[in-house]
Amino acid sequence: MIRVVGVVLLSIALTSAAPASEAPKTTVVDPRFHFEATLSGSTIEHDFVLKNLGSGPLRIQKVSMTPPLIVTSMPRDVLAGSEGKIHFKLDTSHLSGDFQGEILVFLDDPMQPEIELTFEGRIVPLIEVVPLPAFFVSARTGESKRASVEIVNHEAEPLSIQGIEHSTERFTTELETIEQGRRYRLSLLLKPDGPVEKTSETIVVRNSSRSMPALSIQANTFLHRRVFTFPDEVDVGTLRMSDIQRSPQLLEWTGQTLMIYQEGGTDFEVKLTTNVPFLRLKVERGPQGDRFQVSISLDSNQLRAGPIKGSIFVETNDPESPKMAVPLIGQIFEP
Repeated sequence: MIRVVGVVLLSIALTSAAPASEAPKTTVVDPRFHFEATLSGSTIEHDFVLKNLGSGPLRIQKVSMTPPLIVTSMPRDVLAGSEGKIHFKLDTSHLSGDFQGEILVFLDDPMQPEIELTFEGRIVPLIEVVPLPAFFVSARTGESKRASVEIVNHEAEPLSIQGIEHSTERFTTELETIEQGRRYRLSLLLKPDGPVEKTSETIVVRNSSRSMPALSIQANTFLHRRVFTFPDEVDVGTLRMSDIQRSPQLLEWTGQTLMIYQEGGTDFEVKLTTNVPFLRLKVERGPQGDRFQVSISLDSNQLRAGPIKGSIFVETNDPESPKMAVPLIGQIFEP
């Protein structure tokens, strides 16, 4: 899915300025345009209306917009007591998902030299994966988990699925026909005896669509033991000694949190140690007895410049995972 959220300024400029003796006054009829869900490949057009309520002409000096929005027409001047339309066009051929377009109109109005407009809505791909083109499956070792997405065909021609491809043996996939040529359900089954790790890989759905013959779906899987941590590695960041000496509270602001879970636990216990001498660990037990929250910070009194590399060692009362080590990294630079 492509989300267009950044603003790359494409400018169309007009020169000159309104006479100083005259005063335009700008108002926009509706600065926000929201279009309904539309299929990728369609063209969306809209007029923004500017009214000049002042005593002098209003000059449009420049317009900047989020691509691929373009301006197809706009007036050079809006006379006093009249209105002007700026016409925008959006080609959705290479877009899908939420589009959030920002438009900036620069004027010679001394009270309102800049106007912000929005052009937004949702673009539906011709072959859509609902709710998202991704799986998120987490399971404990020995436990099998399943998740499903639907493949929806919005094209006029019927869609046939020709094959499901993925490289891993961590999971299997199943395809079910809901409505022939229109809707299919793809399920991912995470195997209970795979390696204990997080992975992210791509499932490719080969199909008969000419526009999208290879549909990509991301498979995010996590097979873990009864006891696990989040994150599985702690990065305390990169800091400068001079910044720390000037603002000691910086070490508190850059603190990290480590969660330690026992799935299904009620009387979980942990004991923590570390081989990083300037590391502070504050441990709080969760109310359900199945987890601990560890607040991690650096001790300014013992801190030394150089790379930070070590571990937080976790001892538990769980026989399956009596000992664990969580890597810790970071960097402290000289002043």
